Amino acid sequence: QAAQGCEEARLGGGRRGEEGMSQLSKNHHYVPQGILRNFCFQNETTWYLSQDRFPCEPEDRNIGSIFRRRHFNSYQRDDGTKDDTLERFFGENFDNYVPFWLSRFEAAIASKQPVQLTDAERMRFVQFFYNHMKRSPDFIEPIVKEVTEKTFHPNSILELEKNVRPLTKTERQKFSSKKYQQRLAANSRVVNFSRQSIGVLEKLNSMSLAIARPLRPQKQFIVGSHPVIRFENYPLQPLGDHGVELWTTLSPTVAVGFAHSISEPVLDLDDNQVRKLNTAIARKSRAIASKSPRLISSIANAVW
Repeated sequence: QAAQGCEEARLGGGRRGEEGMSQLSKNHHYVPQGILRNFCFQNETTWYLSQDRFPCEPEDRNIGSIFRRRHFNSYQRDDGTKDDTLERFFGENFDNYVPFWLSRFEAAIASKQPVQLTDAERMRFVQFFYNHMKRSPDFIEPIVKEVTEKTFHPNSILELEKNVRPLTKTERQKFSSKKYQQRLAANSRVVNFSRQSIGVLEKLNSMSLAIARPLRPQKQFIVGSHPVIRFENYPLQPLGDHGVELWTTLSPTVAVGFAHSISEPVLDLDDNQVRKLNTAIARKSRAIASKSPRLISSIANAVW
């Protein structure tokens, strides 16, 4: 149902987008604030470190100002207006459920028993996890850049006219405009967000849901702008194979992932394993955050 609902978050003129234009959301968090709040050391303030800032040092930041892009999930129409249907869908159907999921995972950790989720609740989390990975600019923008360069190459207009029809002078100018190309690429990315790979969702749902915590209370997880990390025994190993694991962190003491199989309901990670997960997140991320400035400094110095 969650997959079907996201597929039905239509773009480019949905009724909800039209009615909500006066309250159009602008700042889209690709890491939900419901997760970021768990990494705050005071109120809604966390320690944040970004490769894009110099000097690269931790700074205390309000979570409303980080891990976000302006209109990142908005579809821009030809007249310049925007439709934020997809962002609203993400917020209502996934991000709002973060506290509920975290409470279930913390209960499983406390009891050392398997997490208690109904089939529908588990499927919603699967759907969230899948989109949590896709929504990250660190994940999707290299793909968009590659596709854009292949689409708008020097002979692209000639190929378009050969395969479709001759273009007018106005159409040629429009197609050659960098601004138009960027808008088309951004809209294509948003449309892709709304499409769900049923095969990937079914594969994730068939895998074991794994919960992990640091064995020692002194150790903590971080959160990154590339929040979902993949581990595998060899490159391009198929999802669902033994040795393939996907992990994300929901709080400094709770990490959740999908694996082929797990031996225990809750995994206690030793210091080296916590460090391995944190460095894997930082290595893929342009920015990281934590309750501890020393922790993110140490990790950044090791991998950036």
